[in-house]
Amino acid sequence: MFSTLASEIIIRSAVPAAENPLGGVTPDISVFGVKFQNAIQLVLGGIWALALILVAAAFLWNLAKWGFARQRGHSDDIEEGASGAKKSGIAFAAVAGASVILGGILALTSAAGA
Repeated sequence: MFSTLASEIIIRSAVPAAENPLGGVTPDISVFGVKFQNAIQLVLGGIWALALILVAAAFLWNLAKWGFARQRGHSDDIEEGASGAKKSGIAFAAVAGASVILGGILALTSAAGA
C-alpha cells in the first residue's frame, strides 16, 4: 500500500500543474454591441414563450385525456393521462423556472472556480 502511495506522490510531483487559460474570463455578450444583445434577448424570449405555450398546451391536453378516461372508466387511459399530466407539469415548471435553474448552475460553477 505504501509503495503505491509513494509512487503516486512521485508521479504527481514530477508532472507540473497546468495553469487554467480561462482563469478570470467571464462570458459577456455586450462585446458584440447593443443591437446584437437586444436581438438575442428578443429571440430567446420568443423561444422561451413558445416553449411555455407548447408545454402548457400539452399539460391541458393530458388533463383532458385524464378527465375523459375517468368519465368513461378506461383504466389504461386513466394511467396514461395521469402520467402525461405529471410529466408535462414537471416540464412546465422546468421551463418556467429556466432562468433560475440556469442561474443556479452558473453560480455553482463560478463558485467552484470553473
